[in-house]
Amino acid sequence: MENEWDTSLYSGGVKGTYSPMQFVIRLREDIHQALKEDEISDERIQAFSTYMHENIHWWQHVGSFFGFISSLSYPAIANVARRDLKTMIERGEKYKSIKSYDHILYHEYEKLDNQEVNRILNYWYDIHYAKVFSFNPKNIHKIIQDRRFFLSIGHCYHIFWSTSLHTLAASIDPEYKFLPDTRVWDMEFQKIKEAKVEGFYPGSPVGIAPIGVHAIYEGQARFNQLQYLAIAYNNQLSYTDFEQMGMLSGIYIEAFDVFLEITGIQRPNNFNNTIIGLFLLICDIAINTTDGFPNNILHYESFIYSIDPGIRFVMLCQVISKDKAKWENAVKDYSASEYYSLSEQLCESIVSIPPHYGSAVVNEWIEKQAVVQEILEEERIMKFKPEHLSIGLFFSKFLRFQQDKLIYPNIFCWIGKSMTGECCKDIELDEVKRLFDKHRALYMDDVDKEIHPMLFEGFPQENVEESFNAFYTHNTVYDMIIKWIMEEGEFTYDYHWLTPKYSDEEMKNWIRENFKEAFGIYPEELKVI
Repeated sequence: MENEWDTSLYSGGVKGTYSPMQFVIRLREDIHQALKEDEISDERIQAFSTYMHENIHWWQHVGSFFGFISSLSYPAIANVARRDLKTMIERGEKYKSIKSYDHILYHEYEKLDNQEVNRILNYWYDIHYAKVFSFNPKNIHKIIQDRRFFLSIGHCYHIFWSTSLHTLAASIDPEYKFLPDTRVWDMEFQKIKEAKVEGFYPGSPVGIAPIGVHAIYEGQARFNQLQYLAIAYNNQLSYTDFEQMGMLSGIYIEAFDVFLEITGIQRPNNFNNTIIGLFLLICDIAINTTDGFPNNILHYESFIYSIDPGIRFVMLCQVISKDKAKWENAVKDYSASEYYSLSEQLCESIVSIPPHYGSAVVNEWIEKQAVVQEILEEERIMKFKPEHLSIGLFFSKFLRFQQDKLIYPNIFCWIGKSMTGECCKDIELDEVKRLFDKHRALYMDDVDKEIHPMLFEGFPQENVEESFNAFYTHNTVYDMIIKWIMEEGEFTYDYHWLTPKYSDEEMKNWIRENFKEAFGIYPEELKVI
């Protein structure tokens, strides 16, 4: 699975990336330089479109319901393995990797009773398979070859969703006072497994969508970017022009091509029209399921269809195909009221709760839950309690996003058009710019390639720096745990991406000390198998 979402502009290769594992936007040097220009120029307009594209990826991972749960899966894997890894250390089973150790136990000694090893790998594979399936459903052909760890896609999605939620709950709501209570899910999913519900039992057939969330993410980011550029250039650039520039190929148009094929809508000649707006609305709804988070699961039997972005995308396109004449002219003014109305109609047709209803649930948490208010107060000055790092920091950005998306869903759905002089009538362009600036990614590189925390008005710089350091201390430990589980050979200390200021040896020693603080041993004390 890809770790970065990139923007390839024209024929110049990659100009920007967003890394969901590192939570960082990276831009090419010329893009950084163009963004710093005071005068409006072609270079600055194009550079901003690249930056906007990458920031949309940040929004997808921190602000959408599917993306937020998916982002939590990185610390979730590490957190569920931590206790078992410590138990193994206490027993003297200091081996790397866990995968290799299991191979010896299973194939050479036929031992299946090491509960810690089994639990670590079962969680890892369940979450991994859910993610690679949602990323690109065609991965199912490789997934089903694993006859030992793979049970069913329904099981993988259950573990993926519940483990991510449990990780969030452990930090902010251990008694499940307001988060969906995942503790009751096991029994319900066991029932539908025993009832042989499709997708939930071993060997079950499962329907797959022609695209996954990767194509939806890239389509959403690219088509917002191109709508912005089209309007910025006075609607002089056509669909064909962008094709010839190399901006409409591969993963960037997969979702749009499927949208056109299923709906039967003709491809538009330009980007400033209702069809592009409709496509972007479909993308937004597809990645914003509310089933299982922030709401409880409403119908366990349809859980796969409720949360899988690719399947949701296809079902929404099928709804449009049944009344093409109505829908191809539905998005007219790109307003909040239009977003509410159209998303409610579409979601009702696929028996799904609209995204803004989910945003309302999150805003109710903000109004009523003391711990949520506490986290937002910590976010206000960017100074978090140790127990709220790094999950609480990330959650706070999700909360802020949902606060504003409830009021301005159209801005976040159609940011490309909204960032131009043609933004909808119910909001001023200055307010759109304020919202975009408020919801910038937390971390970005600079011309020197060092990652810096973004500076926001009202955040004391010393607190920002402290949170930045603590956040990456946690995240590098998570990464080392995942390497401990799956990486063959010696640990790789490939963390120079954090900063070029320190030597590889200095970075390695910093990682080693953090690891020892977490587990009581240095990484090199593990025997490599």
